[in-house]
Amino acid sequence: MKRLRGTNTRQAMSAVVVLLCGLAVAPVVAGPINTDVAFTPREGGGVLRLQYIYAEAEGRGAAGQINASTFRSTLVYGATERMALFLSAPYHNRQIDVSPVGGARFEDAHDGIGDITALVKYRFWQQDTDTLETNRLALLAGVSVRAGDSDFTTDSYDPMVGLAWSWRADRTRLDADVLYRINTGTGNFGHDALRYDFAWSYRIYPAKYAPGQVVSLDTVAELNGVYRTDGSHEVYLAPGLQLAGDGWALETSLQLPVVREVADDRAETDVRFVIGVRFFW
Repeated sequence: MKRLRGTNTRQAMSAVVVLLCGLAVAPVVAGPINTDVAFTPREGGGVLRLQYIYAEAEGRGAAGQINASTFRSTLVYGATERMALFLSAPYHNRQIDVSPVGGARFEDAHDGIGDITALVKYRFWQQDTDTLETNRLALLAGVSVRAGDSDFTTDSYDPMVGLAWSWRADRTRLDADVLYRINTGTGNFGHDALRYDFAWSYRIYPAKYAPGQVVSLDTVAELNGVYRTDGSHEVYLAPGLQLAGDGWALETSLQLPVVREVADDRAETDVRFVIGVRFFW
């Protein structure tokens, strides 16, 4: 079992290196990796975001190691100068190493589409200074829609509401968000969830933009947490990197658990890798 985990981890880290080194053109500010922002695309503009998330976890009872992969696509459209519309759909794959008492060890695999999320972001406050410093607040509201009867759906239509905050000054960025999701059903995830995130980003290169500048590289440090009404509370420390160009950004993040208080029926996550690409227009 340990050998299997090491192999999957090395494969995920290799993918990170390939993705970050594959492209290099002119810079764009993309925002943090696992935290929402109070910025919206220009009116008529948009963002296409593609992410691959790989996680390793320890199951309960007969369930041993769990390897889970998620491919998530998100489309963002700037409806007005202040308002953006989001549509996000995930595809999940999960493999569980099962060792029943008195039985033969086997692998249980499942895949399917997760809940589809529709979200509206409205930037209701903005304060700018002559030194290019900006503070912004945005309201988040939406609904998570059941995608079908599978292992990855709540089997309900769940409203959500929250806030996002962003601050920018020269090479430094701060972002934070909080989002509360109300579960209206009794499916596999039949509990409300409060998600909260905080991110610090710093532009490593260049120190100052120059005419014809072709690349920017940011380091990102995030704290990502989720509390559920079943008493579960998970918090991740997430260092990351972003490589940005003219109309695109590449990113990778490693999420390490620092708080793992989970209900008896939930797996304990050991590590997560996040790899993504964004296209802007």
